[in-house]
Amino acid sequence: MVPVRRIDNKEELTACRKLQSVAFVNSLDTAELEKNVAAKSETDAPYIGFFNEEGILTACMELPEFTMRYEGGWVRMVGLGGVASLPEYRFGGAIRQIVETAFRQMRENGAVFSTLYPFSHPYYRQFGYELCHLLPEYEIPIEALSKFRCTSKVRMLGPDDPLDGLQTVFDAHFLRCNLAVRREDRHWREQIGKDPYKERRYTYLLEDENGPSAYLVLAAKETGEDERLAHVYEMAFVRPQGLSDLLGFLYRLSAQYQKTRLSLPEGIPLPALLDESYRVKARHDNQPMARLIHLQRALELKRHFEGAVYTLQVRDNVLAGNDGFFSVRCEGGVVSVEREQEMETADLEIDVRTLTQLLLGFLSMDEALYKQDVQVNANLETLRGVFVKRPVFLTDHF
Repeated sequence: MVPVRRIDNKEELTACRKLQSVAFVNSLDTAELEKNVAAKSETDAPYIGFFNEEGILTACMELPEFTMRYEGGWVRMVGLGGVASLPEYRFGGAIRQIVETAFRQMRENGAVFSTLYPFSHPYYRQFGYELCHLLPEYEIPIEALSKFRCTSKVRMLGPDDPLDGLQTVFDAHFLRCNLAVRREDRHWREQIGKDPYKERRYTYLLEDENGPSAYLVLAAKETGEDERLAHVYEMAFVRPQGLSDLLGFLYRLSAQYQKTRLSLPEGIPLPALLDESYRVKARHDNQPMARLIHLQRALELKRHFEGAVYTLQVRDNVLAGNDGFFSVRCEGGVVSVEREQEMETADLEIDVRTLTQLLLGFLSMDEALYKQDVQVNANLETLRGVFVKRPVFLTDHF
């Protein structure tokens, strides 16, 4: 039996879910699980598992597939989710074998990047992942929003309502960002496909004279301090006025909620929009990681200025296709990438983890110079012109 393989039947899928329950110490109704698995024609995302010599499933993970925004276009991205192993079989290398098999499959199937939400950043750095997104999350007293007024028409949407308005706002807000996932019906249903009256999770679409202008998805959370929190899972807006309308709408909830928690992309200075910025508490809870799967493809799709020429020496101890020397040239608007057998000195010596950050625009070249795995030997101005800061926003959890 091959130790690492795709999970291909419902019995093994049920075993994966039970394994994850033990690994994450989550409560699981096994009867309900078996009922749900039996009712589905296929899994939500592919699973891959490690089976020991006795045929026991000892470790597994999910590999959800997405199309993500990159440099103004679309590329394939595969997530790593639900990475789990049974305690009695740990430290035997099962997870490493699964991850390395998954990487090979991703590359063969055309993926350019992989992402994950880590329990530990150092743990996943050993597989070539690196921090790719810092999303500030703000907690604000609702009354601190009293100066904002919502002038747009507001509609609460149900699970069966059309998605056109939400999609319009999402595209205007997020598609300028590298890493943003292309929203399909299945992704929207994860966001809004719940009964608002049972789950206390509400979706509101705002419209002005030009059409859909903003939306937010929020849920009621009890804080344990005799307070109720309006937890905004996602918000987006077409124009700056849309944010003012959203904040004004949140103020309308002041009779039911004492606080709100929300996230905004970089470049939107929420504390500077309030009368008293001391009232804002900020933190970075979600800190996802990304990993370059196909270096040559990512470089070819990266925006370059005309005439850019440089060389790289990349270190990748997991994916051999990314490891080595590369020369890059942009002529006539076309970027060509050649793998070189050897060169005396490359312009840039870099680990694949930091190169991932540069390609996505999470770091600029100047910011990357502070990292210990970066060595610039020549051509710094060209590298500065290629590896510039770009907006990054990973929009979906898995």
